[in-house]
Amino acid sequence: MAKFLFLMLGLPGEPNAGDDQTQAYNRKWGTYMGSLAQRGALESGAPLQPIAKAVSTGTVSDAKLGTPDIYGYMVINTGSLDEAIGREAPDMALGGSTIVRPCVDLRR
Repeated sequence: MAKFLFLMLGLPGEPNAGDDQTQAYNRKWGTYMGSLAQRGALESGAPLQPIAKAVSTGTVSDAKLGTPDIYGYMVINTGSLDEAIGREAPDMALGGSTIVRPCVDLRR
């Protein structure tokens, strides 16, 4: 199995919002991630808070986030890059996209 990093690109979600439309969207995410977990493909994943820090040698500053921006991630284990490409993620219906990056296998 190979490991892939999914970076979700779009507008930030509201995981704790109370309106019906957002709750329905969040349930779709739960179903999608649950299906990945059932297949044994989901290693980890979470939405990201809409704040960031830029860190370099000697400095730490607030990072300016874009619109759209990366608002979540998942680490997926699957057989190939073609298998990893997840076109059924709920953000696709809202115009979002997913950057899929293969991870380097570090032999220990």
